[in-house]
Amino acid sequence: MREYLKYAEIESKELGYTMDGVRVYLGAYPTEAEVGYTTMFMVPTRTASFAKAGSMLNLLPTDNGDVPDGSPLNDGVFGNPPPSEYPQQKVNTSRIV
Repeated sequence: MREYLKYAEIESKELGYTMDGVRVYLGAYPTEAEVGYTTMFMVPTRTASFAKAGSMLNLLPTDNGDVPDGSPLNDGVFGNPPPSEYPQQKVNTSRIV
């Protein structure tokens, strides 16, 4: 994750944007190849530089959309599911009135 964030920040800068975060999208593979599996991927978001320092245009709201032509991360791998009690915690019922 850290390596992707470093890469996305460098790439955003090369494209002329300041990366300010990531946006997570939910997607699905086509039904032919991967049988419609669900996936999540991240896309870097940006703050566009519209004006120079000291300009009145700096008072305008910033556009924090996706970085155009930025590389998304879709690199999930299979893993073992968490134990059945995860993330639930046991409740102390002795204090319930």
